[in-house]
Amino acid sequence: MKIKPSSKSFLSLESFAMTDIVMNLFIFFFISFSLLYTFNPHKESKIEVKLPEGKASEGAGAEGPLVVSVTQGNEIYIGKTRVLSTALKKELQLRAKLAKSAGVLVRADKLASVDTLVKVLDASKQAGIQKLGVAIEQN
Repeated sequence: MKIKPSSKSFLSLESFAMTDIVMNLFIFFFISFSLLYTFNPHKESKIEVKLPEGKASEGAGAEGPLVVSVTQGNEIYIGKTRVLSTALKKELQLRAKLAKSAGVLVRADKLASVDTLVKVLDASKQAGIQKLGVAIEQN
C-alpha cells in the first residue's frame, strides 16, 4: 500500500506567528500612545478654553500652581472639578493648604466675562494666595 505524502502545508503556523506579532505591536502602540496622552506636559487641564494672545509669558514655578479654568459659559473649574462661585474661596483655601502650591494660574477663555475672571482673582486673594497669574497663548 502506497502512502501519499500530505499536501497540507504549515501556513496555519505561520499565520499564528504573524498574528502574534501584529497583536504585540498593537498592544505596544496602544499603551505607548495612552501614556503619551496621559503624561502630556503641555496639557495643563482637560477643560478646553481658548486663551487670549500676548507677547510676554512667564513659566510656572517648580511646585506648580493651582490651575483654575473659566470656560466660555463662565463656569469655574479647579483642576477638573467644577466649583460654584459661592464656594470658590473655601475651595481655594482647602486646595492651597493640601497642595502647598506656589499660587494660582487662571486659564480664562477669551470669551468669558471679565466679571468672572475678577471674581476668581478676588477669591484667590481672599483665600490668602499671593501669587496670581493669568495664562495666555504666546504668539
